Amino acid sequence: MHRLASPRCLCAALVATVCLALAACAVTPSESTRTAAGGAYPPTATVEILDAPPSRAYQEIGALDAPGEPGALRAQVLAQLTEKARALGADAVIVRDVSYRAPVTQRLNPTTGFYESVGGQMVPAFKGTAIKYR
Repeated sequence: MHRLASPRCLCAALVATVCLALAACAVTPSESTRTAAGGAYPPTATVEILDAPPSRAYQEIGALDAPGEPGALRAQVLAQLTEKARALGADAVIVRDVSYRAPVTQRLNPTTGFYESVGGQMVPAFKGTAIKYR
């Protein structure tokens, strides 16, 4: 006669399987940096922040993405973008604001027993083009 596994053992195996499955589905925030072909540049000391392409000649050296978290300060997210541009060796970064408002959801507050709105905060996010002056 075969002996069945104990309920405790089965429960532990099920929890481990679910944890592994969820870990495999985890998504990390996309913080991408795409560089143009043509070589690397040493990091620069300062990076100009531009809202439009400059009038002087330049070369695009990378596409940057700096997504923020709900409630984050715009200045912090912009600083992340300029740090990425500095590390690429950019003289300037042409910035495009792609901030958005997080969706509002309702949740039950277990302490009060009332529903409350959660979310609706601005999520600062920027995309940029790292450039090198010629």
